[in-house]
Amino acid sequence: QMPSVPMLGGPESRALGQSLADFTAVFYKDLDSLEREHARLEAVLDSMTDGVVIVDSDDTVSLVNRAAGELLDVTPRLEGSVSLANALRDIDLVELIQESANRDRSASRLFTIDATNREVHGVVVPLGRPDDRQRLVLLRDLTKLRQAENIRRDFVANVSHELRTPVTVLRAMVETLEAGAADDPQIRADFLRRIVVETDRLGQIITELLDLARIESGMADLALEKVDLNVVVGPAAERLRPQATRNEIQLEIVRSSQVLLVEADTDRVGRVVMSLVHNAIKFTPPAGTISVMIERMDRDAVVRVVDTGEGLNRSERDRVFERFYKTDASRSSSGSGLGLAIARHTVRQHGGRIWVESPGRGQGSTFAMALPLHEAHDGAERP
Repeated sequence: QMPSVPMLGGPESRALGQSLADFTAVFYKDLDSLEREHARLEAVLDSMTDGVVIVDSDDTVSLVNRAAGELLDVTPRLEGSVSLANALRDIDLVELIQESANRDRSASRLFTIDATNREVHGVVVPLGRPDDRQRLVLLRDLTKLRQAENIRRDFVANVSHELRTPVTVLRAMVETLEAGAADDPQIRADFLRRIVVETDRLGQIITELLDLARIESGMADLALEKVDLNVVVGPAAERLRPQATRNEIQLEIVRSSQVLLVEADTDRVGRVVMSLVHNAIKFTPPAGTISVMIERMDRDAVVRVVDTGEGLNRSERDRVFERFYKTDASRSSSGSGLGLAIARHTVRQHGGRIWVESPGRGQGSTFAMALPLHEAHDGAERP
């Protein structure tokens, strides 16, 4: 609050008092403006996604914004001075700042922050006069970008591999037939059957790639309707009972006693269920069991596909829904590696979630998806 200036004495004193009052008013107005600007600057620095650090001429740090604090795993600070090593605690970053001390131009480097294992692009820019060693440090987190680049690189490599295999097999069989094998009716029939199988595999990969591209781009519209999830899941799982029987696997389908009303595209959700059950059949040995359980969990309708099969370790659980990812146990299988990726995107389109649980290798897996119950759901018992 601005203090009042008393107007006492003669004209000269009152004039001096008025001048002092005017000066005080201007001073407090400027101070208030500076405080607002300071608060605005703090808000901007705090909301920035890039890390900002200011290093003073004496190699002390006077500012570390919130993003820089999270990247470096240090306490953010907007005032006061702390030595470089104590404030930043990262050798590579400290070296970059010290190396740039006597330069009149910016310096940059890519490095990994040891404390948080984040890949960072650091830029050091001189501040103030040429003879001043004050520096501005900008830190950009490239971890997600690098991860996206690796996923894209893996995707291209996997597409090439998955398409090359059937094409190579087809070419080899056609060349064998051209070399004279076509004259033998038995060999010809066998090769033609295998050609059809490989052609179907190519068609499946291409269809799934197109489906995935349409879903990811948001062009795959859903034909939503209010439906009991029991009515969708049960028949979809039953369609794979013959395959489970051929593999000597017991398939159990446990429906909920309640009507679980959801808003879903029945065809798409049915395909997700078939994908999860088919995946379980593929990795469950003979005499094993697969249980498909439908139940309510809070405000979600949940489907769990529990198997007694191969199981997954930690790294496999983290990656199993990636496009073309295959576990070590499935390297030799004929699947495209796209089924679970399509399932994940389909469930997300419905506003749901999908996940996997497994104690570890050889201890079975549980794939689960949860869809939000419709607002009209009343928890009535199934007839």
